Amino acid sequence: MTEHRDPLVLMVGIREDWAATAVGLELDARGIRWQAVNVGDFPLTMSLGAELTPDTAGWRGALRTTEHDVLLHEVTAVYYGKPTEPVMPAGMSGPELRFSRAQARVGLGGVLASLPVTWVSHPSALADAAYKPRQLAVLRQAGLAVPPTLITNDADAVRAFAKTFGELIVKPLAEPVVYESGGEALVYTRRLGRDELDSLEGIEVTAHLIQQWQPKQFEARVTAVGDRLFPVAIHAGSEKAQVDWRSDYDALTYAVIDVPDHVRAGIARYLDAAGLAFSAFDFVVRPDDKWICLEANAVAAWGWLAEECDLPIAAAIADALTKE
Repeated sequence: MTEHRDPLVLMVGIREDWAATAVGLELDARGIRWQAVNVGDFPLTMSLGAELTPDTAGWRGALRTTEHDVLLHEVTAVYYGKPTEPVMPAGMSGPELRFSRAQARVGLGGVLASLPVTWVSHPSALADAAYKPRQLAVLRQAGLAVPPTLITNDADAVRAFAKTFGELIVKPLAEPVVYESGGEALVYTRRLGRDELDSLEGIEVTAHLIQQWQPKQFEARVTAVGDRLFPVAIHAGSEKAQVDWRSDYDALTYAVIDVPDHVRAGIARYLDAAGLAFSAFDFVVRPDDKWICLEANAVAAWGWLAEECDLPIAAAIADALTKE
């Protein structure tokens, strides 16, 4: 017989985030308890005590923060965002810091990941989905069209790909942020000029994701919470935004649209194959009305679209977290 527990939703890694606040307000309106923790607070301002014994079915114990205690056995669902790196005490050497962070990440992360609760979404599924080469293969297996893609550090391979597929773009494979001199800069998708194909200087240093350029009527962001879809057309009003709409938000306009049945079915198959409860799918809708899926971001921001288009995404996430 399954033990009945009053719902307690744990928000991990997204405290003070607009989206987490919106979901929290939805949970408040339903009388559902929720608490937020950030993995980065461990061990300086958050402690962990968890034990696994012959008398327990799983890990029991608590996370203790400066604001509250979270009893692990009371948690019924987890909304998992982007936790920050654990912050270690000052004065550690480089090797000590690397060792201590790894122990903190595996210890705390491992206990949380073992909780037999509803996840939006489970960290292991999020980790798999973050690998874009795998993601693109699963998207295609799910029946969604994806652009012809090359991953390489070989200049000749890029030139051969361009001969076959014409104009190309290049985009980051991993987190599109460069940290330097105490600041950070986003790396946007950009078109690869024909003149650049002659040299491609530096391409040998690391892996690059190269894709065929897709002509656009508009782009679409489809936020999926389980089988509920929230599709929005994104119309770019500048040359920069035509290539990567993230580079010029001021030039964007939005409209709620419908999703073709075959795209809806492909999204459902992808979520099932990837083990995800949430993902934001980015599409190019071509002049011939074909939907081309560029990527599926399992921890994407959605708050600004919910506000711009009055979409009940927070309510859908709250539903997913509180369903039996």
